[in-house]
Amino acid sequence: MVILKEKNGERILPIMMSARRASVLLVRQHFGLPLPVPIGPPDVLVQLMEKFGVHIVRVEIIFIKKGIFFCRVVAEREGEEQTLEVCQAPDGLVIAVVARCPIFIAEELLEAQYMRPTGENSYALNINTLSRNMLEQALQHAVETENYEAASHLRDELAKRTPAEEDSQDS
Repeated sequence: MVILKEKNGERILPIMMSARRASVLLVRQHFGLPLPVPIGPPDVLVQLMEKFGVHIVRVEIIFIKKGIFFCRVVAEREGEEQTLEVCQAPDGLVIAVVARCPIFIAEELLEAQYMRPTGENSYALNINTLSRNMLEQALQHAVETENYEAASHLRDELAKRTPAEEDSQDS
């Protein structure tokens, strides 16, 4: 999970991502920027784009569907902006870190999805930000603790999702 914090604000947004994507971000955090050689496909992509005069200027997280955040990547070449309209937000975040560009979150999305404080050091997540695996674990816990109302909501959310849709999130 990557936690994005609102600049000059208090709201935070969790973005679930695979261990592979998270490891790219951790390596970048550990070694700093820029790295002397490409360490993965995002590095190669950004270096190739820059070689041909294309610069990524921002990543915009724009919507969530069935627990997966999506974004657009905005690039500039010769003063003209071009947009990749939709990609999974974890990929966009890795590209933003490699390209050293800002990340924006649509205001409506942030307002609807941010983690709300529920007490000291505890937060509530919106159910549609959780991965299928996390929902299954929460359902098991709800049943074990006899919280049948929560179990019902979790079961309904799981029924809306198909395993194939979420498999693409983990790749």
